[in-house]
Amino acid sequence: MSVPLCVYDNPGTTHFTFTDELHGRIAELPKIGSIKIPGVPLDPAEAARRVNSLRSHIPSTVTIGVSGDAFAAIGLNAGCDVWYSALAGVLPKPCLALTRASRNDDRKTATALSNRLEPIWELFRIYGSLRVVSAIAEHLGLVESPDLPQPVQGLAEAARSRISDALRQVDDLL
Repeated sequence: MSVPLCVYDNPGTTHFTFTDELHGRIAELPKIGSIKIPGVPLDPAEAARRVNSLRSHIPSTVTIGVSGDAFAAIGLNAGCDVWYSALAGVLPKPCLALTRASRNDDRKTATALSNRLEPIWELFRIYGSLRVVSAIAEHLGLVESPDLPQPVQGLAEAARSRISDALRQVDDLL
Protein backbone atom coordinates (compact mmCIF):
# COMPACT_ATOMS: atom_id res chain seq x y z
CA MET A 1 0.00 0.00 0.00
CA SER A 2 1.57 3.29 -1.08
CA VAL A 3 -0.87 5.84 0.33
CA PRO A 4 -1.32 6.84 3.95
CA LEU A 5 -4.47 5.79 5.76
CA CYS A 6 -6.88 8.04 7.60
CA VAL A 7 -8.66 6.65 10.65
CA TYR A 8 -12.19 8.05 10.60
CA ASP A 9 -13.65 8.38 14.09
CA ASN A 10 -17.37 8.57 13.34
CA PRO A 11 -19.37 7.53 16.42
CA GLY A 12 -22.62 8.88 14.95
CA THR A 13 -22.48 6.23 12.23
CA THR A 14 -20.54 3.43 13.89
CA HIS A 15 -21.90 3.79 17.45
CA PHE A 16 -18.31 3.24 18.62
CA THR A 17 -16.20 5.85 20.38
CA PHE A 18 -12.42 5.65 20.16
CA THR A 19 -10.43 6.49 23.27
CA ASP A 20 -7.31 8.59 22.89
CA GLU A 21 -5.32 5.56 24.02
CA LEU A 22 -6.83 3.42 21.24
CA HIS A 23 -6.13 6.18 18.71
CA GLY A 24 -2.54 6.15 19.93
CA ARG A 25 -2.19 2.40 19.47
CA ILE A 26 -3.74 2.53 15.99
CA ALA A 27 -1.63 5.55 15.01
CA GLU A 28 1.53 3.53 15.57
CA LEU A 29 0.55 1.08 12.83
CA PRO A 30 2.36 1.45 9.49
CA LYS A 31 0.84 3.83 6.95
CA ILE A 32 -1.49 5.69 9.38
CA GLY A 33 -1.27 9.30 8.25
CA SER A 34 -4.19 11.04 9.95
CA ILE A 35 -7.00 10.73 12.43
CA LYS A 36 -10.28 12.35 11.42
CA ILE A 37 -12.14 13.30 14.58
CA PRO A 38 -15.77 14.34 14.81
CA GLY A 39 -16.48 17.95 15.71
CA VAL A 40 -14.68 19.43 18.68
CA PRO A 41 -16.28 21.14 21.69
CA LEU A 42 -17.65 24.59 20.87
CA ASP A 43 -15.69 26.26 23.68
CA PRO A 44 -12.24 27.13 22.25
CA ALA A 45 -10.40 26.18 25.45
CA GLU A 46 -12.20 22.83 25.65
CA ALA A 47 -11.54 22.24 21.95
CA ALA A 48 -7.81 22.90 22.48
CA ARG A 49 -7.77 20.50 25.46
CA ARG A 50 -9.47 17.85 23.30
CA VAL A 51 -6.96 18.20 20.46
CA ASN A 52 -3.96 18.37 22.83
CA SER A 53 -5.12 15.27 24.68
CA LEU A 54 -5.31 13.29 21.45
CA ARG A 55 -2.01 14.73 20.23
CA SER A 56 -0.29 13.51 23.41
CA HIS A 57 -1.17 9.91 22.44
CA ILE A 58 -0.18 9.85 18.76
CA PRO A 59 3.13 10.08 16.91
CA SER A 60 4.08 13.49 15.52
CA THR A 61 3.90 12.01 12.02
CA VAL A 62 0.13 11.52 12.30
CA THR A 63 -2.08 14.54 11.67
CA ILE A 64 -5.33 15.36 13.40
CA GLY A 65 -8.17 16.44 11.16
CA VAL A 66 -11.50 17.93 12.15
CA SER A 67 -14.71 16.71 10.57
CA GLY A 68 -18.04 18.48 10.47
CA ASP A 69 -17.64 21.67 8.45
CA ALA A 70 -19.27 23.87 11.07
CA PHE A 71 -16.46 22.84 13.47
CA ALA A 72 -13.65 23.76 11.06
CA ALA A 73 -12.64 27.11 12.54
CA ILE A 74 -12.89 25.86 16.11
CA GLY A 75 -10.93 22.70 15.30
CA LEU A 76 -8.23 24.41 13.26
CA ASN A 77 -7.91 27.18 15.83
CA ALA A 78 -7.61 24.50 18.53
CA GLY A 79 -4.65 22.88 16.78
CA CYS A 80 -6.09 20.40 14.28
CA ASP A 81 -3.72 20.07 11.34
CA VAL A 82 -6.36 19.63 8.64
CA TRP A 83 -10.06 20.09 7.95
CA TYR A 84 -11.87 17.25 6.20
CA SER A 85 -14.47 19.33 4.42
CA ALA A 86 -17.59 18.47 2.47
CA LEU A 87 -18.13 22.08 1.38
CA ALA A 88 -14.64 22.76 -0.01
CA GLY A 89 -15.36 20.65 -3.09
CA VAL A 90 -18.05 23.07 -4.24
CA LEU A 91 -17.12 26.33 -2.49
CA PRO A 92 -13.33 26.24 -2.26
CA LYS A 93 -12.74 29.99 -1.94
CA PRO A 94 -14.31 30.58 1.51
CA CYS A 95 -13.02 27.23 2.80
CA LEU A 96 -9.48 28.04 1.72
CA ALA A 97 -9.74 31.55 3.21
CA LEU A 98 -10.93 30.10 6.54
CA THR A 99 -8.13 27.52 6.57
CA ARG A 100 -5.45 30.05 5.66
CA ALA A 101 -6.65 32.48 8.32
CA SER A 102 -6.38 29.80 10.99
CA ARG A 103 -2.98 28.59 9.71
CA ASN A 104 -1.77 32.21 9.93
CA ASP A 105 -2.95 32.42 13.57
CA ASP A 106 -5.73 34.83 12.58
CA ARG A 107 -8.31 33.01 14.66
CA LYS A 108 -10.66 35.96 14.68
CA THR A 109 -10.93 35.97 10.87
CA ALA A 110 -11.28 32.17 10.71
CA THR A 111 -14.11 32.32 13.23
CA ALA A 112 -15.76 35.25 11.43
CA LEU A 113 -15.66 33.37 8.11
CA SER A 114 -17.21 30.31 9.74
CA ASN A 115 -19.92 32.50 11.27
CA ARG A 116 -20.64 33.97 7.84
CA LEU A 117 -21.12 30.42 6.52
CA GLU A 118 -23.74 29.71 9.20
CA PRO A 119 -26.62 29.69 6.67
CA ILE A 120 -24.95 26.70 5.02
CA TRP A 121 -24.03 25.04 8.32
CA GLU A 122 -27.70 25.30 9.32
CA LEU A 123 -28.71 23.47 6.15
CA PHE A 124 -26.09 20.79 6.87
CA ARG A 125 -27.69 20.26 10.29
CA ILE A 126 -31.16 19.98 8.76
CA TYR A 127 -30.53 17.98 5.56
CA GLY A 128 -27.03 16.53 5.94
CA SER A 129 -23.88 17.70 4.20
CA LEU A 130 -23.99 15.19 1.33
CA ARG A 131 -27.39 16.24 0.06
CA VAL A 132 -26.72 19.96 0.58
CA VAL A 133 -23.36 19.84 -1.19
CA SER A 134 -24.98 17.92 -4.04
CA ALA A 135 -27.71 20.54 -4.35
CA ILE A 136 -25.13 23.36 -4.25
CA ALA A 137 -23.14 21.64 -7.01
CA GLU A 138 -26.31 21.35 -9.10
CA HIS A 139 -27.28 24.97 -8.37
CA LEU A 140 -23.84 26.19 -9.47
CA GLY A 141 -23.93 24.06 -12.63
CA LEU A 142 -20.96 21.95 -11.53
CA VAL A 143 -22.88 18.70 -12.05
CA GLU A 144 -26.02 17.55 -13.78
CA SER A 145 -29.09 16.62 -11.81
CA PRO A 146 -29.50 14.16 -10.25
CA ASP A 147 -25.95 13.41 -9.15
CA LEU A 148 -26.45 11.31 -6.02
CA PRO A 149 -26.05 7.54 -6.10
CA GLN A 150 -29.24 5.57 -5.77
CA PRO A 151 -31.09 5.15 -3.46
CA VAL A 152 -30.06 8.55 -2.01
CA GLN A 153 -32.63 11.13 -2.98
CA GLY A 154 -31.90 14.75 -3.76
CA LEU A 155 -33.57 17.57 -1.89
CA ALA A 156 -37.14 18.68 -2.54
CA GLU A 157 -37.82 22.04 -4.17
CA ALA A 158 -38.49 23.83 -0.85
CA ALA A 159 -35.09 22.76 0.46
CA ARG A 160 -33.43 23.78 -2.81
CA SER A 161 -35.01 27.20 -2.41
CA ARG A 162 -33.46 27.45 1.05
CA ILE A 163 -30.09 26.56 -0.48
CA SER A 164 -30.46 29.32 -3.06
CA ASP A 165 -31.26 31.76 -0.25
CA ALA A 166 -28.25 30.63 1.77
CA LEU A 167 -25.95 31.03 -1.23
CA ARG A 168 -27.25 34.56 -1.75
CA GLN A 169 -26.47 35.31 1.91
CA VAL A 170 -22.83 34.23 1.48
CA ASP A 171 -22.41 35.45 -2.12
CA ASP A 172 -19.70 37.95 -1.16
CA LEU A 173 -17.53 35.05 0.06
CA LEU A 174 -17.80 33.10 -3.17
